[in-house]
Amino acid sequence: MVKEIGLEGVALGEPAQVERGVIVERRSFFTVAAAAFAAAGLPGMARARRLDERRDAFDYEDFLAEAVPAAKSLVADTSIKGQDRYLFTLAALAVRLGDVAPPQMRSNGPGKFIGANDGGDPFVVLHWRMEAGARIEAHPHIYGNVVTLGLEGEALVENYEVEGPRDWLAKQPFAVRRTVSQWLTRGGVNLVNLERNYCHGFTAGPNGARGLDITTRLLPRQDSPSLIVGRALDATGARFEATWQYD
Repeated sequence: MVKEIGLEGVALGEPAQVERGVIVERRSFFTVAAAAFAAAGLPGMARARRLDERRDAFDYEDFLAEAVPAAKSLVADTSIKGQDRYLFTLAALAVRLGDVAPPQMRSNGPGKFIGANDGGDPFVVLHWRMEAGARIEAHPHIYGNVVTLGLEGEALVENYEVEGPRDWLAKQPFAVRRTVSQWLTRGGVNLVNLERNYCHGFTAGPNGARGLDITTRLLPRQDSPSLIVGRALDATGARFEATWQYD
């Protein structure tokens, strides 16, 4: 018997009709979600339904074929929930990627290199590499959200949020919360929403690190300071005094 139900009611291994004439058997959330998106008319999702997520990896062209139309359909909702939906959708596709060939890169400071892979819209795909122990200082994302994908090696990624109203030009110290402390390895993702986890910084592990920043500009570009994290403010290990530093 085939039921016509919403995605939340589909059990693993159970056939379901997500739209009249579209019947799927759930192997994973991604499989059912892709079928539902395609049934709803979201372009670019047909191939996602055909891939077996247990064996098949996206190459970069596969990723663009699925991610570009999905991103275009979701990017207009810039609310916190809208950004989450956008970022989670891109992340669900990004984690299917195998390796991505590095583009030509330029130095971005000691032990840090950055370039860009072509083809994103409305996002850009920055490709970065860090040598062992290299650091990207914590900084806020003021105008663009980010899906960071680990491709090689490992890096410690830490995310912060300002307590209370945000003033990007504040001269006096203020309080921040560390919201994420993550060991980013191959296939791992870290998400930066303009309203959630919006400051992040990286420290490469002993094997260095390489990855992608899938970045989408939502607001006009403006200068972004570094976040200088200082002394702990309580015993939780999550609240710190901080200041902005403009170069």
